[in-house]
Amino acid sequence: MTKTRIAVLGAGFMGGTHARAYHARDDVEIAAIYARSGNRAEELARELGSTFIDDLDRVLRDESIEAVDICLPTPAHRATTEAALAAGKHVLLEKPLAMMEGDADALVAASDATDRVFMVAHVLRFWPEYVELKRVIDSGELGQPIAVNAVRRQPFPEWSALFKTADQTGGAIYDMLIHDYDAMNWILGAPLSVVANGIRNPRSGGLDQAQVLIGYESGTGVADGGMIQPESYPFTSRLEVLCERGAIEYHFQAGGRSFELGEPTNRLTIYREEGDPELMIVDQTDAYANEVGYFIDCIQAGTMAERATPRDARIALQAGLAAKRSAETGQRIALTGSMTSL
Repeated sequence: MTKTRIAVLGAGFMGGTHARAYHARDDVEIAAIYARSGNRAEELARELGSTFIDDLDRVLRDESIEAVDICLPTPAHRATTEAALAAGKHVLLEKPLAMMEGDADALVAASDATDRVFMVAHVLRFWPEYVELKRVIDSGELGQPIAVNAVRRQPFPEWSALFKTADQTGGAIYDMLIHDYDAMNWILGAPLSVVANGIRNPRSGGLDQAQVLIGYESGTGVADGGMIQPESYPFTSRLEVLCERGAIEYHFQAGGRSFELGEPTNRLTIYREEGDPELMIVDQTDAYANEVGYFIDCIQAGTMAERATPRDARIALQAGLAAKRSAETGQRIALTGSMTSL
């Protein structure tokens, strides 16, 4: 069996998550774990039988490495991705695409110009319940979607110093809720306008709690959430879609000390116009494994990615930029102009 040789750039939580997903595949070899300093990267490399490298140029010059998975801080995304594509590597880039719209446009242009696979890791497009929810909506069984409500809440992630510096992440209104902006775009299409309110977190300086209203041609979307919940609060995400002839809702909770003892915390429910609600049975596969698996499958098949593309990510980024701008200015933002940065 021919194995795809990949380097994982970054050894934080997401770098480790992606690396372990590759390690579980028989058709992938993790050629290197890159980070500017050792510690976690060296430990991760030892765990997975790989090699720690602190020289990015060395990784990119290695012609035996076919692909890179970039899990570095967002301000490094553009330069690292452009260098990787120029070196002939396939790229999976952790979300968000970039911190500035100009950088996002440059990466979309780079994607258009390359024959390499270039994906952005918007993992909800590979999450089994989100995929099934989208399948039901696309089937037309419930009619057209007209309103989407998304919730995403968690305690402050003390495990990473990165989140304490909002200039590196954009705050939860951008870095965290961008999951839900992308999910709503996936369902309702391109966003037209954004109105948002947010609460600034003294621990990060960022807008780490927000309510964001997004207007679409066919309906409305609301994203509500952040990362200032009490430590005992479970990670919570919810997606509720109201359609012309029914509704479908996904609710997920994990960790924390939830009061929902004995209640299901990973459920997808469909509500039709007639009859009782139906709890849908979905095959439980790992979303991150699905995501990196799709990336590897595209490389090995010689096909370009059709899911989680840079263009998709750029539209989610624009909504995130607009949400932050609206929360800071109190203005409704029409998504027709150019907002250059966070």
